[in-house]
Amino acid sequence: MRITERSYSTKNFRPRPEIYVEPDGSFIVVTTSWGSPEHAARLNEDVAKYVQAAKADVEVTSPFEFLTSLTNQANYLRIATLIANESFYRSENKADYQAGLETLLLLRTGSQMAYAQVGSPHLLIQKSDKVMAPISVNFDSSLEMSGEDGALMPPLPQTLVGIDTSLNIRVGDFRIEDSDRLILYAGGIWPESIWNSSYSADLQQMTQKLVQKNPDAPFWLGIVELGD
Repeated sequence: MRITERSYSTKNFRPRPEIYVEPDGSFIVVTTSWGSPEHAARLNEDVAKYVQAAKADVEVTSPFEFLTSLTNQANYLRIATLIANESFYRSENKADYQAGLETLLLLRTGSQMAYAQVGSPHLLIQKSDKVMAPISVNFDSSLEMSGEDGALMPPLPQTLVGIDTSLNIRVGDFRIEDSDRLILYAGGIWPESIWNSSYSADLQQMTQKLVQKNPDAPFWLGIVELGD
């Protein structure tokens, strides 16, 4: 897998994610820190170490059990995220709130893609002969706070890693083909232009459509190509 990305800023601030890509392209982590950028890099490093050890069948200790309803790969991502959540809560936020993180983990094994998501970015899939479809999406709290006049509120995440000992993780897997691509989008609104983007549209074209529709709305956009 390989990822290209673009961040669009306005007077409303949205942090730019920190991205980790495994050297062989099989594992990608996209983490946004609502605090110090160093926290995002640390989370990426922590989850990557656990997933690498789990994939290599290295004995790793964990207080979290495997769920039989999930594949091994999805369990790896779930447990890695839970361990990171516990670590950040105890080191950064147990006494006073310092930072929170949004993250998306993607692990490819052949024709299967496992994912774990807390907050943004949203995860969508685009087939070469079909329209875009959501896999896992998140609700931005700024939508709830928008008034009847439709005034655009600053980005406000609803779910974050590290702010509590418990954590709601969206986790699962789905089948992929090399011709597919994944669309990753972090933004407070869902402009119709993202759903109408053709398979041939590249990152620049998709970005221009989003900006033209809502020039005051900050966002981050990533495209993950699955083929060679």
